Amino acid sequence: MNQMISSRKKNEAALVLAFKSLLHEQCYGSQGQLAEALSLQGFKNMSQAKISRLLSRLGAVKMRNANEQVVYILPEELAIPKSRQAIQSVVMSVKHNGMQIIVKTGIGGAPLISRMLDSMGESAGILGTLAGDDTIFIAPNKIDEIDSITGKIKKLLDV
Repeated sequence: MNQMISSRKKNEAALVLAFKSLLHEQCYGSQGQLAEALSLQGFKNMSQAKISRLLSRLGAVKMRNANEQVVYILPEELAIPKSRQAIQSVVMSVKHNGMQIIVKTGIGGAPLISRMLDSMGESAGILGTLAGDDTIFIAPNKIDEIDSITGKIKKLLDV
């Protein structure tokens, strides 16, 4: 029994390593392409659901690669701003309409900034975020405090 569990863990570790290796290539834009590539490496029965769980578990996101193709990449491959100056160069504006807070970024910057804002959570007044390529929609946890929350976000992002 222990040998079977150990074997399963080794297979899972090998799958994760192979999956990460494929994502580092930055040329797979669909879950079907990833499933096919894994199948060619000997990992059989790779369903869309399994691929989706792996992408979620590793935190992979879709971004444009150097060839302007939209592909899956790992978070550590993202150029995460390390300083205020870098964040200022990504964030263009922060505004609200009384219901949502909208952050405009340079192309490809929204997922990075959104992840950072999501990590602040409800203690900062952020119920959740939704990022496109260059726009972030923020749901404040209290609409009546939207001015204050927007101010906090502007201060954090130095905008």
